[in-house]
Amino acid sequence: MYWSLLWGSLAIALISILFQGVLGGLLESVFDIFGDFFNPVLLFGTLSVVGGSGVLLTKYTAITEFYVLAVSILIGLCAYFVIYYFLVIPMSNAESSTSLSMKDLEGKIGEVITTIPNVGMGEVYISTNNGSYSEVAASFDAAEIKQGKRIVVVEVKEGILLVSEME
Repeated sequence: MYWSLLWGSLAIALISILFQGVLGGLLESVFDIFGDFFNPVLLFGTLSVVGGSGVLLTKYTAITEFYVLAVSILIGLCAYFVIYYFLVIPMSNAESSTSLSMKDLEGKIGEVITTIPNVGMGEVYISTNNGSYSEVAASFDAAEIKQGKRIVVVEVKEGILLVSEME
């Protein structure tokens, strides 16, 4: 039982790492309810610890199967909380020095690469010290902005840049 738990959970953890985009979408609704606390890789990693400790306790101790199961679950829970509080939380709070928030684009100057209609969206190119960005944009003034025109980002709303033509 412990061997199948060990190898099965390791396989699921590896598959979820390799196919994170596909499985992330499938499991997202289930795990989003609980936030990062029930991260699938963390959960299946913990099941691997339970399986591994069960294998080792069964082989190298003389305690009964009930106590092996109880101690294995306890070891798994301890591993889960240690990994969660010392790795997952600090990593989720860490900031990358090269990352750029959409709000940081407010006030930046760029160029229209796809014409922005008066009602609708186009695309703009903005170059910053951290790199170049091609983002979806709408006209702040509800006026058409032709391709090649210089713009300024006035506001960011719901992930869309609201821009005005520079005159």
